[in-house]
Amino acid sequence: MKQRIFRYPAITVIATVLSLILSPTAWAAPDGDALADRLAEHAPQCGRFEQSRHLADLDTQLDSRGHFQQREEGLVWQTTAPVQERVVMSEDNADLPAGFQVIAPVFSGLLGGHWQALEEHFTIELSGELENWQATLTPNETSVSERISQLVVSGNQQVEQVALAFTNDDRLDLTLTAVPCDDLDDGDSSP
Repeated sequence: MKQRIFRYPAITVIATVLSLILSPTAWAAPDGDALADRLAEHAPQCGRFEQSRHLADLDTQLDSRGHFQQREEGLVWQTTAPVQERVVMSEDNADLPAGFQVIAPVFSGLLGGHWQALEEHFTIELSGELENWQATLTPNETSVSERISQLVVSGNQQVEQVALAFTNDDRLDLTLTAVPCDDLDDGDSSP
């Protein structure tokens, strides 16, 4: 009995591979609604952060760390090192410095997956996959574009990295890690 080996012509194999690579569904960016749902479902109540702020005018970098907590009054951003500082980021906090007033709704929107709120201020371009996504946010509103030139955000089930470019050439890079509220750095989860 003679065994017959079936071979595909090379052109057929190449055409099949190319169609898979070029297929819009094979490499499509995550759906904005699906990503928003995923982020909202896994929105951290509390977490730790590490941030590096590059100050262009001084040509220096400031590193800090701390924790954050979503509370009724807003996003509590507690720096624990190198200095202790507590800021409540909310749109109605009149004591918030101007830079934070612009960022407050952005951070709340990012952490909670509220893309609709972000789309009021930014053009959002998604890339990657739902399990490893990236969003590039470009301001489309004057009050935001006067201070922020671009945000690049990435993550998995939650926002994990944020890179903020300011119009004065300053940069802010954040790494966020969700943790149980009882595990906050200094044990202070109270207001």
